[in-house]
Amino acid sequence: MVSVEEAEQVYLLMKEEYRISRNVRLSWFLNRLNQVVRPSPPSELLKSENELDVLSVLPKGWQPDSSSSSCPCLLVPSTRVTFLARRYRFIIELDLSPSTGIVDDSTGEMIFDEVFHALSRCLIGLAKPFKVPGTDHMFQPEIFITILAYSSIIGLSSHQVWISGLCESHCALVGRFFF
Repeated sequence: MVSVEEAEQVYLLMKEEYRISRNVRLSWFLNRLNQVVRPSPPSELLKSENELDVLSVLPKGWQPDSSSSSCPCLLVPSTRVTFLARRYRFIIELDLSPSTGIVDDSTGEMIFDEVFHALSRCLIGLAKPFKVPGTDHMFQPEIFITILAYSSIIGLSSHQVWISGLCESHCALVGRFFF
């Protein structure tokens, strides 16, 4: 009998057309528990009609400096499964109340400035494509962002929308604009 390594981590790509429910995700896991799973070939990913496709399967002890892993592994109860979407939506709310106008003793900067530095780093980070562990596949989902601002001194009944529906291709540009 051939021994198959246990999978420590599995990365799945969700179908683009609609949101995949947690029930479908759990069902995928339970239906394949204690079975061998293997990554889908990249050529199949482009034309796939599946709700979930396996991007990567990492055996126990896999290290980021290891080569790409395309070996089949056994899905066990301790396997961590990460579901990646092709599209994400984020809502970021900034607190611009008077309390952000004070100077942070540890950095010497106004907290208001730190809010925008953090927003800048966040937007730049969201815009970066990343390599799915265990593959050479660069993953860059569509990202849409809405930025709201809250300030108690303005006295508005609703939060102010600064940017709505910002696409990831503009995130890095806007991130650099803020600082």
